[in-house]
Amino acid sequence: MGAAAHAEPPAAFGVAATAQARGLYPPQADSSMPGMPGAHAAPGHGGLQPGPSTGQDAYSAQFLRDVETFNSPNHFVRCSVSRLPNSASAKQRLNIPLGVVLQPLAPLAPDVEQVPSVNFGAVGTIVRCKQCRTYVNPFVQWEANGRRWNCNLCGFSQLTPDTYYASLDESGKRMDRFQRAELHKGAVEYIAPGEYMVRPPQPPVFMFVIDVSYTSVVTGLLNTVVASIKEAIQSGNMPGGQRVQVGIITFDTSLHFYNLNSNLSQPQMLVVSDLEDLFLPLPDDILVPLAESEAAILNLLDSLPSIFGETKVNESCLGSAVRGAFMAMKHIGGKLLVFGACIPSVGELALKSTRDNPRLLGTDREVELLRPAGNDGYKQLAQELTPAQISVELFMAPQAYMDLASICPLAKYTGGDVHYYPQFNINTCYVKFKSELVHVLTRYMGWEAVMRVRVSRGWKITKFDGHLFIRGQDLLVVPNCHSDQTFAIQIDMDDNVTPDPVLYVQSALLYTNSEGERRIRVHTWAALTTPNFNDIIGSIDVQASAAMMSHQAMDQSIKSNQTEGRNKLNSFCQQVVQAGNVCQTEALQYLPLYIMGMLKSAAFRATNDISADLRTYIMMRLETLSVSQTAAFFNPRLMAIHNAPETCDKPDEHGRVQLPEMLNLTSESMTQDGVYLLEDGESMYMWIGRSVDTSFTQAVFGVSSFEQIDTNSAESIVGTRGDPLSNKIANIIRQVRMERPTPYMQLHVIRQGEPKENKFFAALIEDRTIGLQSTYMEFLTRMGYRPAPAGAPPAGAGMMAPPMSGAY
Repeated sequence: MGAAAHAEPPAAFGVAATAQARGLYPPQADSSMPGMPGAHAAPGHGGLQPGPSTGQDAYSAQFLRDVETFNSPNHFVRCSVSRLPNSASAKQRLNIPLGVVLQPLAPLAPDVEQVPSVNFGAVGTIVRCKQCRTYVNPFVQWEANGRRWNCNLCGFSQLTPDTYYASLDESGKRMDRFQRAELHKGAVEYIAPGEYMVRPPQPPVFMFVIDVSYTSVVTGLLNTVVASIKEAIQSGNMPGGQRVQVGIITFDTSLHFYNLNSNLSQPQMLVVSDLEDLFLPLPDDILVPLAESEAAILNLLDSLPSIFGETKVNESCLGSAVRGAFMAMKHIGGKLLVFGACIPSVGELALKSTRDNPRLLGTDREVELLRPAGNDGYKQLAQELTPAQISVELFMAPQAYMDLASICPLAKYTGGDVHYYPQFNINTCYVKFKSELVHVLTRYMGWEAVMRVRVSRGWKITKFDGHLFIRGQDLLVVPNCHSDQTFAIQIDMDDNVTPDPVLYVQSALLYTNSEGERRIRVHTWAALTTPNFNDIIGSIDVQASAAMMSHQAMDQSIKSNQTEGRNKLNSFCQQVVQAGNVCQTEALQYLPLYIMGMLKSAAFRATNDISADLRTYIMMRLETLSVSQTAAFFNPRLMAIHNAPETCDKPDEHGRVQLPEMLNLTSESMTQDGVYLLEDGESMYMWIGRSVDTSFTQAVFGVSSFEQIDTNSAESIVGTRGDPLSNKIANIIRQVRMERPTPYMQLHVIRQGEPKENKFFAALIEDRTIGLQSTYMEFLTRMGYRPAPAGAPPAGAGMMAPPMSGAY
């Protein structure tokens, strides 16, 4: 039964329901179906090397220990496998994308060691390989008692600068390596000397370009934007202190610039109506220092809703507005935040709503709607913005088709992100929108950034995925980099070259921090290669592999069509399942579940219920998500909260609670008297069974029966009742949001039998769903899963689904 058919409770309710999901699937696991995983156990972060195999030499064993000690931590770098094939034949057997997912400025928990700063001022210059420009790192080899060193990426031997010399110990390591962070830490941040600057460090610049059309006003978007910007400014949390500069432009069918000079009694509006011949109506005072003009900026923000409150203009010149902002900030660069409520219908790069064709949704021709229209004008505009160090952040909140596929290149090729709020209404979207905009304005960020990724001999980079612009062969330009930004790098063996015994990957992100300091964030990561297929398979990082697969499948979906994208995923899965028939490992048990989750997800499924704009947004989001959030999107978390354990009662000193155990993603995990929370990294859904205990409804919602629960207002009531049970539920929701601070996860409360529950059941990927009419076992069988012979011990028997609060 598909999700759409769930008006009645699924037949599986109560059949094998359990509040604590156990390991094997199906529930009545026996020797005829060994080794099939419970849906939700997933290996941890991955990235640790397996222990040395039998007969491995002492050098390799020591090197594995060095890797575990010195590699950049896996919140910054995750590779799809941590033991790589050392030959083309071994790679062909693997058929899993080889690649690394980088989040160079990833946020760190308070109890995690911060990235150390390294200052080479006393040395004279940063020590780098003279041939390939690799930064000195824990894996370089020293010789001649420290007078020379060999680059671990290219092998070049060079003299050690006299100012950097230290003698070696009996094992050939530098005596001072544990006094120098760059020699014992895989993640370091260099303070860049003057030669790494081509101009004075850029100040933080925020240009707000705000749609003031009729749709923006009546839906409350304008009010929401104004309130959010004011909160960010008044919080004092915008980075950069006295250096921050701010500008505001509004638009409908004209552009409205504002003179924000602090000496004026009130801001002055200057209107430019000729969109064919755009010009700046004043040379200065469009961008102003926030510290000097804060009163003028807040005054203008307060007045915008009343200035445009009676507007009847319901068209947008978004393309011209971006061009105008570019003219105002190209001398300095910065963050360009664009807020739109309707399709750009006039001015430069106008688009047509007639391009939308819902009849193509779910067909092979849907890809026509997912590619930019015409001559890809917004990509060309992005290519003008990037050299000026301008990054575009899109906040799109439309009521109808907007042609996101055509507009999104503005963000994609300037290192920005897309935020999408379809059917925006201030009453339902205010908290989410404000939270996400304030986060964008206050997170850790860098400016005028470039990044280079290097790999060692015998390997090559074949593709970069993410929101960036590639200058030349391999220089990644990211005008505004930040803590959420993630990039995927696909690697392959060089043709006709035998790889070195170790793969080294080093990324270097050169950026200006908000305090005006030029920094270089360097991550170094190493892994042994091996001819042993079992070692390679045993080292798979399931979540990183799933992320790499999703990038390749999305590429295929846009280049060809979505059927081809799904075929690529099916091909990956068949190879994984067939390898699992021969070599049963934990990774091969779980990877098919993630792939099935992809096929059933809104990114890839062949259904006509996902609009072209929504599909585009989802793909844009997946291009920049961290590994853990990608995993959550394809393989959500489900937990029972009606019988949550006592560990959820009282937060610890950090405000955290231990979440209830995760349940398998099947209705067999549920009962009609239960309440279940499901989260996929984007939203949370609380499903309430028809036979729920009235004490729960009274404590949490303040009503005496299931029928009286008002799901539209329920989110605002949860956690406010003061009852111990109410507080426990609030603690669980708060903990989930703490683990995933962005995006803000709205809570959708659903009563059993409501049409809204279709979305909840579509996420129970082990059942037949709207996305794919196969259970997990049916899917595995179709992919070629063959049970082990009767009497063989089940692989992974006894494996339990671990709580995932740490591993997600």
